[in-house]
Amino acid sequence: MNMKPSGQAAARSNHTGVFVRYAQSLYQLLSNRRKFERAPVTGTILATYGSAVPTTLTCSCVDMSPSGIAIDSLEPIEPNTFVALRSDERGPKRWARVRYCRPHDVVHRIGLEFIAQDEGAEM
Repeated sequence: MNMKPSGQAAARSNHTGVFVRYAQSLYQLLSNRRKFERAPVTGTILATYGSAVPTTLTCSCVDMSPSGIAIDSLEPIEPNTFVALRSDERGPKRWARVRYCRPHDVVHRIGLEFIAQDEGAEM
């Protein structure tokens, strides 16, 4: 018994493979639309948010670029929340907006975009 695929089945298989590769490359292109490369960083950072009752979390740095930083936190922070970032209690603060917050292993991976304070951030 001949188990080779017919010419039509082989053509369909080839077209499917081409489509899958195209979809994967399109996904990679769209999912990485950052203007700057990210550099891995280590250390901790204080993230403070909330105006009525400010909450400060000690978070682990993951990576950073000129336009933002990714951190890991035990607690989630809602997207579009304004956050004041400091390297220590008395250090200068840098403002950022939460772009995403997703579960990552046992923590929450939070992507923050740096902003100027005059964009509505207040604390």
